[in-house]
Amino acid sequence: MKQFRLALILGSLAAVLTGCTYSAPPLEAGSTPTVSPVPSASAPSTTPETLEGKFQSQGAVTSGGVTIRVTDTGAVLQLKDFSTEPGEDLRLMLSPGTLSTDATGSLVLTSTTLTDLGPVSGAASQRFDMDTRMWSTMPSSVRSVVIYNYSERTAYGTANLTDIQQLVKH
Repeated sequence: MKQFRLALILGSLAAVLTGCTYSAPPLEAGSTPTVSPVPSASAPSTTPETLEGKFQSQGAVTSGGVTIRVTDTGAVLQLKDFSTEPGEDLRLMLSPGTLSTDATGSLVLTSTTLTDLGPVSGAASQRFDMDTRMWSTMPSSVRSVVIYNYSERTAYGTANLTDIQQLVKH
């Protein structure tokens, strides 16, 4: 019995310490994302850009807009006219995926990788600052912003981002 108990404890400890990762299908309401910590530094992007998007409701009525201004000193994410239903643990996440309709007509995120920027309040206007190191080490390009209820494991809403400079050039 002692050996079984010891093996169980050691197995649990090993699983926690190795940081096992699960690669899941596209994120849907009720699914759990893979949350990526911000990795170590790499070369920053010095090309200023402005990304914008409007939230689409998923697991809860969510509205408003989001702007990310990227400069050589980092990035600033601004929520404007933002509202969503209250939640126990609402988080602001960045994703390399986009919100699209699958074969069944359901809205799904094309990537389960999410980078957590922190808690979201109920304020209509909110600002999130990211220094050069944090912004330049995002695992891949940011294509959407997700309001995610961590306690319910539900995406409340997602805003696909568009590069404003690219729109002006066309």
